[in-house]
Amino acid sequence: MKTLYINGTILTMKEEKLYAEAVCVENGRIVAVGSLEEIMDLKKADDEVIDLHGKTMLPGFIDAHSHFVGAANAMAQCDLSLCKNFGDIIRTMKEFMDKRNLSENDWVIGCNYDQNFLEEGCHPDKYVLDQISTINPVLLVHASSHMGVTNSKGLEIQGINENTEDCSDGKYGRVENTRTPNGYMEENVFIKFQSNLPMPSLEKLMNLIVEVQDMYAGYGITTVQDGMVGQPLLELLKYASSKDLLKLDVVGYADITTEEDVFEKEPLYANQYWKHFKLGGFKIFLDGSPQGRTAWMIKPYEGETEYCGYPIYTDEALKEYIHTAVNKKQQLLAHCNGDAAAEQYITQFENVLSEEKQKDLYRAVMVHAQLVRKDQLKRMAKIGMIPSFFIVHTYYWGDIHIKNFGIERGSQISPAKSALDYQMKFTFHQDTPVVPPDMLRTIWSAVNRISKSGKKIGENQKISVLEALKAVTIYAAYQYFEEEEKGSIECGKRADFVVLDEDPLKVEKERLAEIQVLMTIKDNQIIYKKEK
Repeated sequence: MKTLYINGTILTMKEEKLYAEAVCVENGRIVAVGSLEEIMDLKKADDEVIDLHGKTMLPGFIDAHSHFVGAANAMAQCDLSLCKNFGDIIRTMKEFMDKRNLSENDWVIGCNYDQNFLEEGCHPDKYVLDQISTINPVLLVHASSHMGVTNSKGLEIQGINENTEDCSDGKYGRVENTRTPNGYMEENVFIKFQSNLPMPSLEKLMNLIVEVQDMYAGYGITTVQDGMVGQPLLELLKYASSKDLLKLDVVGYADITTEEDVFEKEPLYANQYWKHFKLGGFKIFLDGSPQGRTAWMIKPYEGETEYCGYPIYTDEALKEYIHTAVNKKQQLLAHCNGDAAAEQYITQFENVLSEEKQKDLYRAVMVHAQLVRKDQLKRMAKIGMIPSFFIVHTYYWGDIHIKNFGIERGSQISPAKSALDYQMKFTFHQDTPVVPPDMLRTIWSAVNRISKSGKKIGENQKISVLEALKAVTIYAAYQYFEEEEKGSIECGKRADFVVLDEDPLKVEKERLAEIQVLMTIKDNQIIYKKEK
């Protein structure tokens, strides 16, 4: 039985023929794209006809970078994004505890606080969190996911005290003029702290994985990423796959520092989907967060004489990890926010490619690329490295970037137009759970580049709506080596679609973020439908 999609605007994303009137699908694949008359001629008596009622259908949106299981876990955490001060945080967390009926041993976790937007202008500390509870361990996760704060009970449980040392790629906050931890942690010491938290039950995790897919689908997304998979997360994703719980395609990227043999150990998932899960390559972190002032910069932050953030790996260590990825013929994704981190990644890739007989970097990706410079993009273009821009930063943290880096550097974050000038394929992402996976807000940001306060953030880096759409469809499919399967509406590709209430190429650019997702279709199955 075939399915015919008719009476709508079909935006194919193929520039040579951008619009079509109707689409025919069979066995989850597109078999015909054309005029209404051509498609209706294919109809048999038992075929299904879906009337789009004049709405716009595009290829399903493709998430180029997020943390799928982390987003699932965040569904069970207390959202602090609307808190304006420490008092709001204390009240919101206490209300959350009351609703959850937690036992004394349960961790109380809040997420999405941001000191940049708090009236106090700084991170809370253990003394603030002790007002939430002195019995339960409490953890607040910063909006960037690169730092956080715990209470006295949390420090006690994990054995963190005045004798606990910082590391080169992570630091503990201290009570002023002492070595006593104040509860604040950043980068790798925070990641280590999180890794030692007790895991929720398997049943609860699977329920959250089902729930979070509904959230992604509600934004029109049909392919999603888990951008840092260690062994525990790998086992969870394999289990979800084996139990047929995945309805989105999930692409996992293994931690290259701990899982370098994963492709040999997991041939079922190696660069191929099995029940909607595949391993797509490796991931590495090279620096921190620009809004948290831990991104690694070449020149100091505004107001600093020397502080530039800091790296995570030495050049030699990174070079060896790149050699590993290239020798295994696997894609490597590197988290780079600052221009020093970008320089390290590009330079070490150039060094590795000069030493290898073959010159293929397997579509290596620079994730976030917030402060990558134009001269660096030129070198990336030369070797085929893909920038994946967290471009909605222009909206959420554009004002903070101007404050942290000054107008000259801060206004040039996520330089998509510069990448376009070098004819690069680039992608957009939201790093969920850092921000919701709202693709239309991301497209709006790329086209308008306006901050929360209404400031224009680098008008010279604006791009067209069509180019922004490419970044979440055809270019994103290319990033995943899936350009023959996804990213456009054409014969032979999978029937992954999103239906919008308006055509993004025809609405006023200022209204792009207001467009509504009406329906999301994966392999010709409706996985989301907006309630009327």
